[in-house]
Parts: sequence; C-alpha cells; structure tokens
Amino acid sequence: MPANASPPRSAPNPKLYSHRNLLRYRRLVVGLSHRFAWKLDNTELLDVYLRHVRERHLEVGPADLHFLSHTPAPTLAHLWRVDVLDINDAPLNTAREQLLGRAQTSLHKHDVLAAPWPLPDQSVDSLACGNVLHCVPGKDFAAKATAIGEMVRVLTDDGTAWGYTLLGARDPAISPNLLARYLMHRYNRANNVFHNTGDRLSDLSRELDARFTEVRLWVMGCAAVWVARGPRR
Repeated sequence: MPANASPPRSAPNPKLYSHRNLLRYRRLVVGLSHRFAWKLDNTELLDVYLRHVRERHLEVGPADLHFLSHTPAPTLAHLWRVDVLDINDAPLNTAREQLLGRAQTSLHKHDVLAAPWPLPDQSVDSLACGNVLHCVPGKDFAAKATAIGEMVRVLTDDGTAWGYTLLGARDPAISPNLLARYLMHRYNRANNVFHNTGDRLSDLSRELDARFTEVRLWVMGCAAVWVARGPRR
C-alpha cells in the first residue's frame, strides 16, 4: 500500500451477522461450507485451539464461537480471561452467552483494521483469528496488515497467534472446486461480505514473516492456515 494511501476500514454488517444467522452459522458455514466448498478440516482446526489456547486469550471475529466453545478451559473459570473483538454486536453477545460461567469475558466492539485495538500491549497469551481476513476490505494482505501488526502488539513474547482465511480463487496455491468458485464470485460481488479476490498465500507469508520469528503456514483446501510465535517488536 502506498505510504500516502489511507488504510481500509471495515464496516458493520448487522444484517448478515445477526443473532438469527449466527444460530445457523454452525450448520451452514462450519458444517456445509467448510466441508463441501472450502474443504476445511474442522477436526484439524479444532486441534489448533486445543494445542494453543491459554489463560489470557483473544478471539478476533468470533462468529458463533464454534471452535472456542468446543475447547476445554485451560484453567478455572475465574482465572480464564477471554477478550472478544468484533465490529458487530450479535457475535459479541453470542460470545458472552457461550462463555458465561466458563471465563471472565471482555467484549470489544472494534474494527479489526483500526489500530490500536482496545487492548494493552502484550496482554494476551493466545490469539485466534479465523474466517476474518477474507471478510475485511483491502486489495491484498498488505492492505490488511494492520490487523497482523495489532496481533503482534497485544501478544506476549511467548504467546501464540493462529488463524485461517480463504485465499482468492485465482491464487495458484489452491484448487477451488466449482462450488467454491461460484460462492467466492458471488460473495465478492455482494455488499460487504467477501474481500479476498487479491489475497495470495505468498503475500500472507511475507506479512507474517515480517512480524513473527516463527511461522507455520499451510494450505487447507481453499484456505491458508497459520500458527505464529515470536512477535517481532
């Protein structure tokens, strides 16, 4: 992104991310889209949570909080602190309901692309950002890199950040089927749904490597999945 260019900003989409739609998210998105369109392995994605969730956790873009809801608390409820960040109200309210009695929850209504996030420096030990970056504006991952920079800022030195995002249909790193191509075309043409036409695996690798000393990045179906440690200060 040119030095004099204004960074992109997200806009709320309360109609899409409504309480009613979140009740159907697990079946339609995690159950059907992940399996038949995006070819994501939900068991493997859950395993990343099981391996890395810590006592001070940040969930970015929670949707219906599917994977965190299926992750055992790493400590007692009064010691597990979970921050949740989203620009829409319904995902935040859903997260509060899901975590009631399991954790001490703090909700942050905030744009993932707007720095700074409303959290202190080095305040979380684990951070998840799933199905988020392909939904926020930006012609490529460089334009969305503010979000990655904020992950670095809020993560502790020994913390772990992970996530997954759908790559653009024309990225040579993936081979989307006809359903995936159709859905990506439709969602990118729709208002404020997908913004991933220019998202490329090589660009995400560059942005992560510039900000973390240890990055594991791999392709799963139509998505890039990453686990990153060692935030560069």
